[in-house]
Amino acid sequence: MPKGRILTEGLDLLRKSGYIKHPDSDYDSRRLIFEYEDDDVNLLIVKPWDVPTFVEYGAADAGISGKDVLLEKPKNVYEPLDLGIGRCKIVAAAKKGLSGDAMHYSKANLRIATKYVRIAREFFNKKGVSNVQIIKLYGNVELAPVSGLCDLIVDLVSTGETLKQNNLIPIEDVALVTSRLIVNRASLKINPEEISFLINNLKKAIQNEPLPEKKIRKKL
Repeated sequence: MPKGRILTEGLDLLRKSGYIKHPDSDYDSRRLIFEYEDDDVNLLIVKPWDVPTFVEYGAADAGISGKDVLLEKPKNVYEPLDLGIGRCKIVAAAKKGLSGDAMHYSKANLRIATKYVRIAREFFNKKGVSNVQIIKLYGNVELAPVSGLCDLIVDLVSTGETLKQNNLIPIEDVALVTSRLIVNRASLKINPEEISFLINNLKKAIQNEPLPEKKIRKKL
């Protein structure tokens, strides 16, 4: 499970799926691993950008990861289910004052600040915009155009309030983002019944359907 904004929604979904029984308050600590001996399941809580790595290398059989992370740093994992939580989008945004993306993209040397370097580069390549210099930032991306560091930003937004507070407007959607279930490919071959049970339980939880009575017997 990823720390941060997805954690509460993810825990609620796992709870509805029958995998954890504790309230959210139990996870408000520095503890990073939780063992559920009755169900033979362990839960790891790690930084969002590390979830796909833990799953790819088999330290976890499955994980919940934002699509933004999966697009920016592709991993060799199976992605069987869109969980529909953590819904937001990646947008290109600029200071207020101009209208129309063509005006924003026509500058001779277009500087773009973002932490999503791969996503931004692929987006502008597909649009045929080649006059791009991408500046990698790790946080406070909204300050970049205000301070004159760049012309545009590519960033993740939920309500858009942070953009508004910094006098920025979205000019184009880059990607829609939700959280996905990802699965280690070897685990899928070794424990197909358990992985299928996990996927089906999550599907039923998303659709508010009753869970099957089958219990997990093998250790995930």
